[in-house]
Amino acid sequence: MILGTLLQPAAAALLSEARDPDPAPPPGDLAELPLDGPFPQLYSEEQLYLPQSADLRADGVPGIVGDLLNASGTKECRDLVQAMLNALGFDWLGYGTITFLRGRWWPLSFFTAHANPEWTQRYFSHRLYETDLRQPGVPASSLPLVWDVEQIEAAPLSAATSVTEDAEGRRQRFVDDLRASGIRSGLMFRLALPTQVNQYTVISLQSSEPGRRWITDEVVGQALTLGLSVHEYLLRHSRMPSEASAAARIEISPTQQYILQHLLQGRSDKEIANRLDMSAHTVDYHMRQLRRRFAARNRVQLVNAVQQGDSDFGVLNES
Repeated sequence: MILGTLLQPAAAALLSEARDPDPAPPPGDLAELPLDGPFPQLYSEEQLYLPQSADLRADGVPGIVGDLLNASGTKECRDLVQAMLNALGFDWLGYGTITFLRGRWWPLSFFTAHANPEWTQRYFSHRLYETDLRQPGVPASSLPLVWDVEQIEAAPLSAATSVTEDAEGRRQRFVDDLRASGIRSGLMFRLALPTQVNQYTVISLQSSEPGRRWITDEVVGQALTLGLSVHEYLLRHSRMPSEASAAARIEISPTQQYILQHLLQGRSDKEIANRLDMSAHTVDYHMRQLRRRFAARNRVQLVNAVQQGDSDFGVLNES
């Protein structure tokens, strides 16, 4: 019970603080962060495939990974994960990627196979990620945050909430939508992606069981094993390309590639100009060109388009 007694007070403290990990962006940057930011790419198991180079061995990893890799089809995979969730007291598993840009979390993609369908619809269509008080409370160490609805409802509001709508009302809608979807408690943890700057995988196990006392240290350990096993299974797969990603790759200059690299690290135009020893006007020009080439309306959509595309940003034009 030692882990449980440590995690639960820590979770309460983190949620009560509910502060942003970085300072809020200056007012001049808020214009580039519209509330109707990029809608995440939702995908299911039917859109996954194992590339020829995929490692099908399960030596040295939990047996769950081997069971999923050896499953006869998507239904068997779903049934395996569902059975393991239920054995631990959970009902659903959410898996997605997010990015932290200019002081705010933005969703990029979400795997729907094991998620609560009603919550998924509400979370994204109602933009509940803007007032998700769990996100700033998730430890950066990848330890899980254990939570329940009553804890979220009682937590003080913070600067992480929407800047244009009533914060109390938005938080209450978040709690009401959780209850309407049948979700009462769960745990969430976040993993940094080594191949993508400022991008993270979020894994969330959710339950209809009220309260969080039932999520003991033993349950936490088994939940982490299950979540990381699903993560390993998905990492070995590739997603079928969409029409947009299957189109001709975008050519960008070396300067634009350097600008994108700094953009993905969350730097402002002024910071990029200083680091690349160029004028703010030049950075603004290249930013406008990049938004046009990636069909992005704003800074956030540009980051989303780049991170969902090829890791080298397309063909590097040396001219």
